[in-house]
Amino acid sequence: MPADEELADDDPDDVAQRILSRLVTDRSYDVSDCHLALVAADRSADIPAAIGWKAEAPLPLLCALLRSWEERFATRAIAVLGNTVYVSVARPPRTEAQALHIALEHVLTTADNVIKDPPTPYPAYAESLIDNGLWSFWWD
Repeated sequence: MPADEELADDDPDDVAQRILSRLVTDRSYDVSDCHLALVAADRSADIPAAIGWKAEAPLPLLCALLRSWEERFATRAIAVLGNTVYVSVARPPRTEAQALHIALEHVLTTADNVIKDPPTPYPAYAESLIDNGLWSFWWD
């Protein structure tokens, strides 16, 4: 997603709202069986743990990464659908160096879409993160 389109004002909550709206209206995302939930959590990074989310994800590590990304990239965990977590990114990496670093952190999630399916070459995956306002992670 181009940074100039969704990330115009850079307010993390506004960006999260717009990206979540796009997830709901865009037919390429299957959210037809999705339910809205209010979760008692101080930060969106705490939502997977607060709801007792079960997946192959290393939950404590994932929540720690989400907390770090909230601070550095103004991310918000905006949806948990089955084994997938969607994250809005108000301040995505803008340079190759930033993208290479955050791509390594994405590998730490052990998400199948990052490390297995498809096996995207690391530099290409990192490049895909530049100015990208939506990150997603799924585990089998």
